[in-house]
Amino acid sequence: MAARKVSVMFSHGKKIAGLAFAASLIAMGTARAAVPQDALVVGGIEYGASESYVRSVYGSPHKVETKYGASYSSGRATEWEYGRGFEIVFDDGFVRHIEVDARNGIQTRAGIAVGTDVNTLVAAYGRPDALYGDRYVYFADEDQTIGFSFEIENDCVDEITMGGLRTAD
Repeated sequence: MAARKVSVMFSHGKKIAGLAFAASLIAMGTARAAVPQDALVVGGIEYGASESYVRSVYGSPHKVETKYGASYSSGRATEWEYGRGFEIVFDDGFVRHIEVDARNGIQTRAGIAVGTDVNTLVAAYGRPDALYGDRYVYFADEDQTIGFSFEIENDCVDEITMGGLRTAD
């Protein structure tokens, strides 16, 4: 009789452990894939880097433009274009947005570049926090107004955006 009780208790214990394991897998599958803010790096440039740091890495930009909008702290920002699909936007002298839309070797800290397979993207960052059309969006864990957005075409990354995110494009 005692052996039967132990067997029944062991059987129930295995079921409970199995249910707990299944619940943890479900929770992991639905967890946000948010990235740490210090992982917001493209081409060696971190979100919030200074103009002088960017200039020390990439030199003078090919083109400089002023952009206007309410989303900028002073109502305007400066965009530096480095050619071959690489642009950096500064707000009050600090990087707030980087866009890469060409195969130019520029990549995220995790090694994601234009042309990277979508499966490699998901392996690096997990399932996206949001999908907006053909964009995989990963929010920064400290601030959901910034993060990464990867435009996907033909199962490959076609554009990388880092920094301030617009969710209605």
